[in-house]
This record gives sequence, C-alpha cells and structure tokens, in this order.
Amino acid sequence: DARLADAMNQTPQSRLIGFEGAACDAVYIDSGNVLRKAVSTVGFTGATGTIAFAGLLPRAYPSGTVAEVYGDGAEFFYADSGLVNNSYLWGSATAGKIGDARVGTAADEPVAMVVSATNIVLLRGV
Repeated sequence: DARLADAMNQTPQSRLIGFEGAACDAVYIDSGNVLRKAVSTVGFTGATGTIAFAGLLPRAYPSGTVAEVYGDGAEFFYADSGLVNNSYLWGSATAGKIGDARVGTAADEPVAMVVSATNIVLLRGV
C-alpha cells in the first residue's frame, strides 16, 4: 500500500480536510485553508499554469477531520514496482493523483522525482 516512507526530517502541515482522503492523495490548500484534492484545473496563485500542490497525505483521513500533509523532501512508497528511476511526476487531470505526463502549461513544475522502482521524493509542497 502507498505510504510515507521517510519524512526526511520534514514537519507535516496540519489542516482540515474537505474530502475522504486516502494515503498518497495529492492535495492543495484552498483559500479557506482546507485540504482539497490537487487537480490540473486548479492553478497556484501567482504562478499561472503551475498546478496547485501542497503535498501528499501519509495515510487515510475522514472528511472534516484534521489531516497531515507532507511536502518538499518527503519520500513516499508510491507503487509496488514499475516506476522509472530519475523520472519526474506532475499534478494530474485526475483529482488527487500525480502522473508521469505534464498536463499543465510548459511553466508547470514537477511535484516529485522517482528515486527507485517503488519510491518517490516530493520536490514541491508545504
């Protein structure tokens, strides 16, 4: 199962979550300071074309509770196998997911880098 592998000495941010969150869901923080599923249609203020991204959830959380989110530097076990080492991952057109294709504009920055066949390290976020 997808999960936080190593926090890399990162302190998570805690926010109210506005949906039923699963481990490794990609999230952003909305204008009301609530965690929402990150998706390519939501841009980061001040960086047109860059998908809003705060990080990944380390575990499942019920909607309406306080959830933790880890960002830049945290390592996650993301897949049982098959990830391509040294490749980048971006925000996705599927809410809450990240993928290997840039779906934003050319200005969009990757959110993670693959570091093994199973693990990723976040490059952006809280």
